[in-house]
Parts: sequence; C-alpha cells; structure tokens
Amino acid sequence: MNKSKGLMVLTALVCSQGISAHEVWVDAKHTHAGEQLQAAIGYGHFPKQEKIAADRVHIFTPMQLKGKTGVQKLKQQGENYQYVSKQPVSEGSYLLLATYQPTFWSENAAGWKQQSLLQMPDAKYCEQSAMYGKHVLNVGHGVTDNEVITRPVGQMLEIVPLKNPQDIQVGERFPIKILFKGEPVSGVNVVATFAGFTERPEHDHSHALEAQAFSHQTNARGELDIIPLREGYWKAKVSYKTDYPEQTECQKLALYSTLTFHIGSEHAM
Repeated sequence: MNKSKGLMVLTALVCSQGISAHEVWVDAKHTHAGEQLQAAIGYGHFPKQEKIAADRVHIFTPMQLKGKTGVQKLKQQGENYQYVSKQPVSEGSYLLLATYQPTFWSENAAGWKQQSLLQMPDAKYCEQSAMYGKHVLNVGHGVTDNEVITRPVGQMLEIVPLKNPQDIQVGERFPIKILFKGEPVSGVNVVATFAGFTERPEHDHSHALEAQAFSHQTNARGELDIIPLREGYWKAKVSYKTDYPEQTECQKLALYSTLTFHIGSEHAM
C-alpha cells in the first residue's frame, strides 16, 4: 500500500462497515513520573467522553494498567467512566486496558434487551457482544519502551502495536497485528481516525461509524501498517463476527477492539 492511498478518506469503506454498536476506547491525561494517573473509558462517539448508561455500568470491569512490574486495577473516581491509579506511576511505557464483558443482546418486537435466545425465544436476532479498549501510555519525556507495548494481553479480539507509536512520525508506517483468541486474523478491515478529523453534530445520536482517515485490510499474518496523516490523538478500530458456538442460545459472537495512541506530542485529555 503506497502512502498516497493511505492518505485518502475512504468513505466507501466506512459505508461497508454498516451500523455498529457503541465502541469502547481508552484515554488518559498526559502524565509525568511521580504523578497519579487519570484515565477514562470512552463509550460512544470518539473523542467525546460521557457517562455510561446505568443499565450498562455492570458490564465493564475496572480499568487496568499494565507495566513492567505487572498489572494493577485502577480505582473508579468521579463520573462512572473516570478512573485514577491508586499510587503515582513511574517512568516507563504502559498499556491502559478497558473491557466490556461478553454480554447477550437480543431484539424482538419490543426492542433490545440483555438476554439470550433462551431468555427471549421470540427474538429475531441475538448476538453476544464483547468490546476491548487499549491505550499506549508513555510516562516521562522521551521514554519509548517496547517490551510491554508489543506483547498481547489476552483480549479475545486484540490490536497489538508492533512498535511504540511515540517513535512514529507523520507519514511513517505504524505496524500493528490483529489477533482473535491469540491467533492472527487475515483479511479484516482496520479503520483509524484522529480527534478533530470530523465533527459529529451534537444532535446526532446514531451508532453509525464516523468518517475515517485510514482504512486497510490485514495480510496473511494478521498485520498491516497504519499511516498517520498528522500528529494528534488517534483511534484504530477492528470488528469481527463469527457464529456463536451454541446456536440455540445465540446466533453471533460480535467482537470490537480499539487501540488509542498519540502521534507526536501528547495533549491533555
């Protein structure tokens, strides 16, 4: 894929994505060594953050911070999407993780409910949805450690950066890999956009995917290169659907995964 092709706004590919559910993404304020980390779960239209609906809060597990010394759970503080670290963070590179646990959603004439076909036998459609968010966080000036960043964390559908995005310049290739249950996925479409690329009208509450600044498919190894158009806060997304193992319980397993990262200088959330 050449650079000029990567710089196109591929609206046709956006349309091919169709209508999707909410997505989960992760953000964090720029953090210096010795400071308490402030992070947030995004659940809605990127990059706007908003409260998670009360009937869905229970679906989310506490945010996690993965570093060289292990994984720690963050503490929910403030609005229900906001989290803080229990202790100040040290210099280094980290992964911030958010998880929307596998949840049944079925639709009948009355609408959508968090139920399987066993609970809603008159459903016209059922899917078990799971969503994952991952954010690359570099604490300290000039710190770009790949040891933690480039290792899979075990998300069912996962975007694995193969380099630290802090080392990527505008127009350079940022390699990533897509895994489903730990195995590479070929031929899936990955889209990416950056904050400020498009502005969704305030009254627009649809679930349609916003316009994207980049789109391409993974190769046979499940890999592709994102080519960032400009500096800023970026979000890459991939989705994957397959048949649910027990068809009498549900029809589809639907997975959504995002990777957020900064190209160039990090800005406050």
